[in-house]
Amino acid sequence: MLALWKALPQGMVAQKPNVKAELKVLTRTPVILALLTTVLGAGAMFTLYTYIAPSLTEFTHASPTFITFMLMLIGVGFSVGNHLGGRFADLSINKTLIGFLVLLIVMMVTFPILAQSQIGAAIALVIWGAATFALVPPLQMRVMSVAHEAPGLASSVNIGAFNLGNAVGAAAGALVLDLGWGYSAVSFAGALLAGLGLLLVLFQIKRESSPAQALQQCSE
Repeated sequence: MLALWKALPQGMVAQKPNVKAELKVLTRTPVILALLTTVLGAGAMFTLYTYIAPSLTEFTHASPTFITFMLMLIGVGFSVGNHLGGRFADLSINKTLIGFLVLLIVMMVTFPILAQSQIGAAIALVIWGAATFALVPPLQMRVMSVAHEAPGLASSVNIGAFNLGNAVGAAAGALVLDLGWGYSAVSFAGALLAGLGLLLVLFQIKRESSPAQALQQCSE
């Protein structure tokens, strides 16, 4: 609360929104694609995060104390990643998304190997935590940039997309476990979701650079 009080502009007067017009903005293809990217990014994170305790137990025979310590380290990674994601997104939203999605994929693919030792698990989870939350600022900024006529509503809906990704990730992990593929496959399933998110980002970049799309954006 103190950080918000210090950081938010003072004396701003809000304008009454046109709800009908803002809802129409959310039906545009670029907005839908951006929201879907948020779903996949959050899904990639929660595929592993939902099952992090049993995964650590499986890989490192971790004690409850060690698992608690790992959750604290993940929180440190979240904070570092959120800061870095905002810094880099100010320079380039797309490059930030691509870079940290690639890092997330690498960490999730290698996590079952690195987590064979407690030190390896600790290093992997800090980097993994940073990569996951570094995606949050650029994902939010991408949604708001393509829905600039309705930034408030788009921002709110994007949080809903993040929570939908939470459910998708947990369900993906559950499906893998139900198939009997084990906790290593849970991490790989998260990497697959991150890979789909990366492909979607690249598709959006290509789509935005096409002459037809540029003409449409000018007309809007």
